[in-house]
Formats: sequence, structure tokens, C-alpha cells
Amino acid sequence: MKKNRIICFLLTLLCSAFLVSCGMNYSAVYFQNNSEDFSFSGNGVDENTVFELGSCGKTVAAYTALSLVDEVKLDLNQKIKPHLDAKLITEDARLDEITVKQLLCHTAGFSPSYELGVDKKIYSDPGKEFRYSGVGYIYLQNVIEKASGMSFEEAASHYVFEPLGMKNSTFENARTITPYMNAGNAVLYALVVFVLSFIVLLIISCIIGKIIKRKNFKFRSAYLFSFVTSGIINVIALCLIMSKVLVLFIICYALMGIILFVTRKKSKLFNACVPVFVAAFFILGFTIKLCIPVTNELVSKGPNCAFSLKSTAKDMSLFCNALMKKQKSTDSIFSEMFNPAVKIDDKNSWGLGIAIENSSQSGTTYWHSGINPGAQSLFVIYPEQDKYIIVLTNSDKGLDFSKQKAREFLGFDGEWDIRR
Repeated sequence: MKKNRIICFLLTLLCSAFLVSCGMNYSAVYFQNNSEDFSFSGNGVDENTVFELGSCGKTVAAYTALSLVDEVKLDLNQKIKPHLDAKLITEDARLDEITVKQLLCHTAGFSPSYELGVDKKIYSDPGKEFRYSGVGYIYLQNVIEKASGMSFEEAASHYVFEPLGMKNSTFENARTITPYMNAGNAVLYALVVFVLSFIVLLIISCIIGKIIKRKNFKFRSAYLFSFVTSGIINVIALCLIMSKVLVLFIICYALMGIILFVTRKKSKLFNACVPVFVAAFFILGFTIKLCIPVTNELVSKGPNCAFSLKSTAKDMSLFCNALMKKQKSTDSIFSEMFNPAVKIDDKNSWGLGIAIENSSQSGTTYWHSGINPGAQSLFVIYPEQDKYIIVLTNSDKGLDFSKQKAREFLGFDGEWDIRR
């Protein structure tokens, strides 16, 4: 009875872990009439609170690259291959054709995916079609480093952060406001490698045990070996891929370990522990529509212009002010940033590092969104009305919220979305 109470307590604790309301915090900037108004929500949140901005960093990278073009250290039509490290070079002859401009406007043909390592395959001929690509911007980062003679963080600081006074912005690992992930996403990231490893190892252990030591084989030993080894594999995988949910996994793993210890003399309960526990987590994660807090990345992957920008509403207002001025300039290389370099559909096109949405009713807006696990953001520039809006959130549900705020402020139903 006592053991059953302990198990019930642990399962109750597991369920309680998910009953965390989606405390989405945000920091926003509304610019009109040459004046900035800041709005924010959350304890301790203000215009100087640091958020993850994800892909919004691509626009900062584009600004950096264009600064190098302005200094004649790069050329938009320059081939990128001479600037690449050996690890990024492949035998695909089409790599010889890719230019800086194609990287900036996502027509180089690279994959959007970089989570499991850089996919260096070229999926479409350079310059032929729009293919939104985080990988392409990793190549751009390499080009920027070679052309500037600096690390990417140093180049971004030299050409963007320092000149514009963006004192709280970086591409390096930095503490931000706590991210909130959808429970289902958090569980998936935390447990999927563990589950797959556990199943594979258990099957292999059973097969080897039956073949080599048929008489002495014990399922319990194979079970425990698979549990321990898959836990180690998952920790390593999370450190490489998604260390934000490492603490969540450790909590889950510890609870499973405790239950295994408590049920060690009850074979059926012992054997059912891992599958029942994992199933309960997935069911809770995907049926209860709530968000749970995770950590900042515990293991730094280094500066990455495709997704690692951290900044504040105040700093981003300085950046958007600069973009507004550059958009109105006619004698600068930066004006190229806002000219459509590739048409996506009847409404959308892409400039050099920024998306362009045209509407017969509202005119033209320039924008970029950022989507990282537990953090979503959006900025929209509306030069025809001398307006812009920036919304930074710490939630997987933040982009829809940001778009609604933008529609209310700008006064029309913009979409600010493209196929990726």
C-alpha cells in the first residue's frame, strides 16, 4: 500500500508539472508621428528585457553584409565559394554559381533545415526559385567572417550593434526571459530520442541475450541497460540539439528511475514503468493545451545568424529606425535591401534579408518574423505611413499574438507569412 501511495504521488507530481498556465510575456514598440511608445506585459518585463528573436537575426546579418558591400569588401554578385571554409564546400558544381545576393534573398537553393547539422545539399538551381533557407544564412555568415576578417559576433557588433547603440544585443549565448514552450513540443523534444533509443537497445539486448546467453538471459538486465544507456544518449543529443528541455528530461528520467526502484520487486509494474510513464507524458503534452517554462540553452552552439539573435524592444527600435531611413535613401547600397529580388506570389516577395508584402489597399510593408522553441517575434515596417511595430514574446503562441497586435496598430489585415 505504501508503495502504491508513492507511485500515485509521483504520477500526481507528473500531472502537476503540466498544469502551468501559458504566462506569455511580451515587449512591444509602436512607432508613429516620430515617436516610440513601449508596451509590455509580465513581471519585471520592460523595453530592456532580453528576448530570443530567432530568424529576425537574418535581417541583422543582411545589414552587416550590405555594410561590407558598401565598403567594397564584398559585392552582391560575387561568388561565395572563395570565401567558404572547407567544411562547407561540396562537390556539387552548382556551388560555384551561388552569389552573395542569392544567399540574402533565399534563392541559393539550400535547405531550410539546420537542426541536425548543416544540410549542404543544393535542392534547386541557384537563382531559379525562392527557397527560404537557414542553411543559406549559415553560408552567408561564413562569407561575412572571411570578408570582414572578424568573427560574426564581432562583425555584427562593428557594423550594427555599436553604430546604432544596440547595447543589449548579441548572437552569442546569453540569458533571456524564460521561454515557454507548448507542452507537446517540449515533451517531443525531451523524450523522442530517449524513446527511440530505448526501444532499439531493448530489442538488440534481447536478441543478443537470447543468442549468446540463452539460459542466463534476464529481461530485467536488458531493460535496465536500455534505460540507462538511452538516458545517456538522450542527454548527449539534447546538449547538441535542444538543451532548453534538458532539465525537463532529467526530471522525467529521475521520476522514472524512482518508480523503477519502487516497483523493482513487482515484475509487471517494473516492466510497464517506462512505456506507461512515457505514454502518460505524451498524452498530457498533446491533450492539455498549455505552455510550460523551459530554460535558456544550457549548451552554447556559438553565434548563428540564422537563429541565435538576442535583443530587446529598445534595441530593435533603434534597428528599425535605421531600416526606415535606409528604405527612404536613394543613393545607398542599402536601398537595394528593400527592392524585390525574388517574387514569391502575387502578394509577397523577398528583398535582401527582409520580406516584402504588397497590398492594393494598404501599400507595402517590410517585415521579418522569428520562431524559436519558446520564443516568437515579429517586426513590421510601414514606411508609407512612417510606422513600424515590434513585438517580442517568450511563447510558442507569440507569432499569432504579434500579428494581431500589428494588424490593430497598422490598421489593416496584413498576413506577414510566407511558405518556408
